[in-house]
Parts: sequence; structure tokens; C-alpha cells
Amino acid sequence: MSQSKTLLSNLVNRFQVSNFIIISIEEFFKNANKDDLTQTQNTDFYTLIVLKNSAGKHTIEYEDYKYNEGSVIAIRKNQNQQFHINKSTKGYLILFKEEFLHSYLNEQEIANTIQMFNELITSPKTQFNKRDFDLFLNIIEAIEKEFLNRFDSYSLKIIRSLLHMSITQIHRVKSKGYKRTNYNKYLKEFIKFQNLVEQYYKVSKKVAFYSNKLGFSSKKLNTIVNNVSKKNAKGFIDDVIIIKAKKDLLNTNLSVKQIAYKLGFKDPANFFKYFRNTHI
Repeated sequence: MSQSKTLLSNLVNRFQVSNFIIISIEEFFKNANKDDLTQTQNTDFYTLIVLKNSAGKHTIEYEDYKYNEGSVIAIRKNQNQQFHINKSTKGYLILFKEEFLHSYLNEQEIANTIQMFNELITSPKTQFNKRDFDLFLNIIEAIEKEFLNRFDSYSLKIIRSLLHMSITQIHRVKSKGYKRTNYNKYLKEFIKFQNLVEQYYKVSKKVAFYSNKLGFSSKKLNTIVNNVSKKNAKGFIDDVIIIKAKKDLLNTNLSVKQIAYKLGFKDPANFFKYFRNTHI
């Protein structure tokens, strides 16, 4: 099975300048070809799906997430996702690139914002109660109004501010009942670690390799990863490898042997052993 980028990527032409677009789910479903809609999508921008009504599901990395009224689903760039047709669904699709935030937020605030789309840290789905969702929806509707009318040169600045507010609201809902002091303290270093794993997973799957790259001990790296993801560094590396293996197993015609080599295993037998040891 080959990946399809056609459906969501077709919307990119509509925000080449601003790196941002908001569109109603009704319009999106109405204009989409049924065959395109049900294909796997993989894009280089972030996606927020805001559900105003109806029950259904959305698939991210081959895992189904059920939604209903008040659900918000966040999809990181370069993740596989799949829509399931439900013509009665109402809500919004918000699509943006990281560059859209750069002129508004500092590096730490961008890290805090983008991590909400990180499925290895938190669930892609957030469920609002009615009161909180009504407040959240007011912000989304203000974004839509500003985007559609483009009143003046301040519109994009206002949209950035409103987008930041909406994502902060999602953080508030997710963080209820959790202490976030250590989380925020370690987030910047964690993201550096995650980026290194994405870059070098074929080269090494050992914690010491990445702690050396970052310039501190394996013990400190484990502390950082545990405070953000609630698992140790080796467990996080394993999760990344397994997700990439699943992508290839489910979404390409590569043999298991070819996938093993692609993931950096010199011997396919070690690939099987790796899977067995990680209980997959």
C-alpha cells in the first residue's frame, strides 16, 4: 500500500503565504473525493480537528481514536492519518506550519505549543466538558471569522494569538490533576533528545549514544525522559523504532528482512529479537 498525500496536501496551496488555514469539516467532506478521503494522509503540517457534534473515529498511525461532541484531535506533522466518512459531522480543521508561530512565540513557547501534537508524550485526543468546550469554540470561531475576512494587516497576528490561546486551553484541559513543573523544566531537552532519535535511530538504539550527543549522563537523560513521557530513555527509543516498523509493515510492500535493514538492523534475526523483547 502506498502513502497518499493528495487530500490534505491539496489545501496547502491555500495557505502558501500565511502557513495557516481553517476550514469547516462540512466543506472539507463535501469537496473531498470519497476515495481520496479514505486514503492514508501524511503531510508536513500540524492538524487540529475540532468536533462540534456526532460520534465517529479518526485513525492516527493505524490506531483508531473515537470522538464525539467536544473532542479535539491533534496530529503531528509527518504522521499517517485517515479520515472516516461521516457527512453529518460538524466542526473545524485547522492546519498550520511551525513557521506560522515563529514570529509570535519564543523558542520555549513554541516547544510547549508543538509538544501537544506529540503522540509519544500525550494522547492525540482531548475531551472537553460542555462549559470548557463552549469557551474553546468561541476562540475557534473568532479565528475563522478573522481568517475568512482578513480585515487588515493585523489579521494574521490576531490569528496567531488566538491559535496560541486555543492550544493553551487544550493544555489546561489535559493538565488538570497533574503537576507540570518538572514537565516544563525538562521539555526543551526532551525535544532535543527526540529529534536526535529521529535522526540517528538507524545508527544507534543505545541510551549512551544519545546522552553523549546531548553532553550529559545517561542517568540525567533518563530523568528528563521520565518526567516528560513517563518512561525511561530506552523505552522511548523502542517506541520510536516500533512505530517506524509498523509504518513500513502496514504501509509498504517491503519484506520483513528489508524493513530490518532499513531500520538499521544488520541481522534480521536481531529485528525479530527486538520485537520480542519489546512485547510487540
